Amino acid sequence: MRTRLSLVVAAAVAALTFFPLLAQAQQKERAQFESDMEKAMPSAKPGGRPAPASDGDADGKLGNTEMRKANRTAAEILKRRMEQERPDDAKILRAAVGADVVVVSGVYDRVQDVLRAVEVKHVVIPPSLLDRLDLLPTQTLMVNCPGQVSPAGIKKIHDFVARGGYLVTTDWAINVTAKAFPGTIEHNGQRTPNDVVAVTTHDANEPLLSHMKGLKDKPRWWLENASFPIRILDQKKVRVLMSSDEMKKKYGEGAVVVAFRFGDGKVLHMTSHFYLQQAKLLVASEKRGGSAFAKDVGLSDADVAAMKKKGVNPDDVRAGEVNSAYSMQQVSANLLVEKQRENDRLIKERYNGTITLDNVPLAGSPALATTRPPPAAPPPPAKAGSKPSEPPAQPTTVKRDYRVQVLEQRGDKVKVRDLFGNEGWVPAQAVKK
Repeated sequence: MRTRLSLVVAAAVAALTFFPLLAQAQQKERAQFESDMEKAMPSAKPGGRPAPASDGDADGKLGNTEMRKANRTAAEILKRRMEQERPDDAKILRAAVGADVVVVSGVYDRVQDVLRAVEVKHVVIPPSLLDRLDLLPTQTLMVNCPGQVSPAGIKKIHDFVARGGYLVTTDWAINVTAKAFPGTIEHNGQRTPNDVVAVTTHDANEPLLSHMKGLKDKPRWWLENASFPIRILDQKKVRVLMSSDEMKKKYGEGAVVVAFRFGDGKVLHMTSHFYLQQAKLLVASEKRGGSAFAKDVGLSDADVAAMKKKGVNPDDVRAGEVNSAYSMQQVSANLLVEKQRENDRLIKERYNGTITLDNVPLAGSPALATTRPPPAAPPPPAKAGSKPSEPPAQPTTVKRDYRVQVLEQRGDKVKVRDLFGNEGWVPAQAVKK
């Protein structure tokens, strides 16, 4: 007992020392992102209030009542298991702020319901907003199926990942990944019916698969009607994290979850959806009550009783249904934990400079670099009968305390990139490393 308590205390201390750098380093940029989002977001009601950070209730909106219960049950099991076996990771998930996870709304999937169930803060935006928002490389962008993203949004996503961002896509949104990162993966041309297949996990050292290998039965993966099987184009770059022999025999490709690095960032794509909407029970162990699954993964009778007291009864659903929901939720939770830890490295190693002056202009060349913003130029006089001309665009500036990456130095001038992706030359005296 003393050893276990010592480990828990040590993990808590490690988590507490982990967050100050991230919180302080991105505080102003997060506030700027949220302000930009609110200005661009359609109002939810009169009075100018932005659309809600998330939508729906804890049970979600997709699937039938039984599947909504399965998703809630899986989320409760995941939270309890992480708190007991990985308390530092659980703390990281809880400490994430809304702007750290950006969900692009869709029609056929609702990752926001999964995130809400496991108590991960997030914001939801329509696909059109990607054209106008500058994403931070410390964020995770999760694109719901079908992923109707414009060419301008595709370019934003490409640059976002290159700078360090994490991208997650599901099912038909494979087309977003295929367009943003050509030559990596694509749809193989086939479509699945509603199905549930057994999957195998690969790569024992892969953080995204933590807690997946503890399942007594093979993880089950739900395939939505008309799901897109994944064809891997770059076998060296793209890693298969989970696959299914059953899926390969039926639909031509066996990959279920794949990932690859691009620049400083990472891309994860999953066949089918985050949010379980159907299940298929094949063997006797899958037809047991959901509490059997909870105990198989390490929860106690007391844990199950506590879940029931909270209003989540595992035996309202079957073990196989919970298994399918749990598989997708665990991979998603692990990805967010990995990203929060990766952000520490990104800030320390890449964006390790800080702007020390107010509103420093980003110049196009070293010769033009200055610490003083140029005076606003008056608009040209309007011709008789014409509309007034818009004032000329002002140069982009970077604010005091913003984090920057130093890309190049020439004498006393440095070229920097801020967390929003803006680049330009500034005097070296304006940057502290």
